[in-house]
Amino acid sequence: MTFSVIIPTYNSQNTILRALDSVLYQTFKDYEVIVVDDGSSDDTKSVVEEFLQDNEVDFKYIVQKNSGPSSARNRGIKNASGKYIAFLDSDDIWHPQKLEIVNNILQDKNIDIIGHGFSLDREPVKLTDQYKLKKIHFIDLLFKNFAVTPSIVVKKEKMILFDEKMRYAEDHDLWLKMSTDNAIYFLDLPLVTLGRELMSKGGLSGNRLNMRVGEMRMYLGIGKYKKSMIIFIPFLLVFSFMKHIRFLLK
Repeated sequence: MTFSVIIPTYNSQNTILRALDSVLYQTFKDYEVIVVDDGSSDDTKSVVEEFLQDNEVDFKYIVQKNSGPSSARNRGIKNASGKYIAFLDSDDIWHPQKLEIVNNILQDKNIDIIGHGFSLDREPVKLTDQYKLKKIHFIDLLFKNFAVTPSIVVKKEKMILFDEKMRYAEDHDLWLKMSTDNAIYFLDLPLVTLGRELMSKGGLSGNRLNMRVGEMRMYLGIGKYKKSMIIFIPFLLVFSFMKHIRFLLK
């Protein structure tokens, strides 16, 4: 098994089918799908069950009490059997060639962790043969999250778990931790279409103040795995605070 596709879902009856179809229509077929239902109270389960009746897919459907997306992703990671972990959110859509393109690069470049670009255009994205593959350094990640979660693919043996105590910036925190021991790369191709804009009201990232608090918490914890950065923590906290002030003054 090459890929384990992990899809956390919560009350996603209106979007989960599009996400599942975007996996089903992949040109690269060696994958399993793990949907972790984080305590949905709508008809998500019946939509997923209908999908399974109509399609033959290597599939796991896990239901847990509502514990947040980090917990749901961790549950998926623990149940994954693929060589690589690939994340997809229940309101986002992959390009049909996403797994094929990423797999070719992973094998050709011997890469363990990669993220790629995204699109907000609901029309199919036309890909180009020309792309840029950039190495993302720890310092780069300190100041900016390099990719959206549904673009990330990680070799399972390199994967660590999300911090379930963090409700905001938990993905940024995880990539930062992994960058201390692993090379991370960014592929400049829009291989996922987001269901909503970044920082929109519909998702956790929509609460800008809590995002800044989450980022500050990430900076405060940086000394646990990168002791040389402890002296820079005050500057990073000011940097995060000033970003929020800049937003308020717009």
